[in-house]
Amino acid sequence: MNTFEFYRAFEKITPDIIKSAGVDAVHINSDIVIQDSIVANAEGLTFSGNQISKYKPFTDWEETGLFHENLDFQSKNDIEFTSKGAGANAIFSTFPDNDTIAPSANILDQSTILDIRKSFIEIIKAKL
Repeated sequence: MNTFEFYRAFEKITPDIIKSAGVDAVHINSDIVIQDSIVANAEGLTFSGNQISKYKPFTDWEETGLFHENLDFQSKNDIEFTSKGAGANAIFSTFPDNDTIAPSANILDQSTILDIRKSFIEIIKAKL
């Protein structure tokens, strides 16, 4: 593929394709993303990395924290979380959506982030 052909191919990569590739890359690595999210909550962090124990009634979270019973993604089309259980209900009803709705890079292990990036690049390359 010469430079002109590459440019023409890359031009077809729209924001919707990029968003879809990002979601797909997270889902390809979903087991570890969910595990990292559960670990972050156990360590007292929201999904955006904010400290749970700084908010009432969670000042004793590290001693009494309740964990997610079935944390998962709502659908294959996005990375919004769904869960049940007292811990999930408490977090979802207390924190703003951006702290609870989906994982952020703030709580993911560095190797997980690299795996997501690798998957994203492979998906984009396949679309060229």
